[in-house]
This record gives sequence, structure tokens and C-alpha cells, in this order.
Amino acid sequence: MTLDLDAQGTVSTDSLDPELVAQVEALFKTARKHMAKRRWDEALATYEEIIALQREAGDDLGVARTQNDIASLYLAQREWQQALELLEQVLPVLQEAEADDDVAIALNNLAAAHYELGDAARGLEIYEEALQLRRDQGNAIGEAKTLRNIGVFYGKRGDVHRAKSYLNRALVVAKQANSKELVRAIRQSLSQVGRRGKKRR
Repeated sequence: MTLDLDAQGTVSTDSLDPELVAQVEALFKTARKHMAKRRWDEALATYEEIIALQREAGDDLGVARTQNDIASLYLAQREWQQALELLEQVLPVLQEAEADDDVAIALNNLAAAHYELGDAARGLEIYEEALQLRRDQGNAIGEAKTLRNIGVFYGKRGDVHRAKSYLNRALVVAKQANSKELVRAIRQSLSQVGRRGKKRR
């Protein structure tokens, strides 16, 4: 079972030149295409190009959002420590800016990094924090993704009952949000938990 690793950087448009905004948006699309095709080096180079433009424009929040995406890239490459260190730098900036959507993404990624580095208790604590934030936002897709991540977390730890409980809750929320792609992903996770449970009997 795999976690949902979010890459959601957005362009800060306040006081920025429209041409620069359009350029950064185009580069984000390019970076995510590279991510989707697992072309990590190309994705990282594109993100670094974005950061250079954002720094030149004095867009500190934009830089933090892009670094949040880079942390997702590190997680996808199983570079847990690099992701953790970057997220710990980025999270305070996002929190100070009250960029709650970005904060929730960073928390999900930070939880995954802590878990993979062996600190399961801290990982679960951060997931629960992200879940509450998603609920406060009324972000059903984000809530379903976080519930799925917690379910996968318990599945990896061999706790089939809790894994299925969280995954079933995720499925309900994803259906309510009409996210067919996420519903498929959650159902796949549920089927994997079931197979693992049968093997242990």
C-alpha cells in the first residue's frame, strides 16, 4: 500500500507581474508532468527554476509552497531524511502565512517522513493534526486522503481492524466528494489490507 503524497504548489499572485505568474504556472505544470513520469531529476531542476523566479520576485510564500512540492519529490524517491529536513523548514513559513491548505499538505508529508524514519507515534500524531485541519477547512478530498493515509499507516503496522476502519471512513468521504479516482485508490488499499489479514491467519 502506498501513501498519498501531495504536490500542490500554487502561485502567489499578490503584487506579482502577470507575465511572471504565467511563467511560474507553466513551469509547475512541467514539473508535475515530470513527477507523473518519475523523471525526478528533471522535476527537481524545474522546481529549482521556479524557486529562482520566486526569490527574484520576493515571493517567500511561493518559495515555501514550491519547497513543499520538492519534499513530495523526495518522499517519492524514498529520501526520507531530506524530506523531513525540508518540511521542518517550510512548515513554519506556511503556518505564519495561514496558508492552511498548504499546511495540511506539509503535515501529511511530514507524517509520512516520520513514519518511514521509524517514529510511528509522531507520524500518527501529525496525521491526526492534518485530519483535523482538513475537517476544519471542509476539504472533503483532503480529509479522505488523510483518512486513507492513516489507514495505510495502520495496515503497514499489521493492525487490520483499525486500517479497515479508517479506510472505510475514507471511502465514505471520497464517495460524498464524487472523487472516482480516490475511491478506486481506497478500494485498492482495502483489498490489500484484506489479503494481508488472510495471510496471517
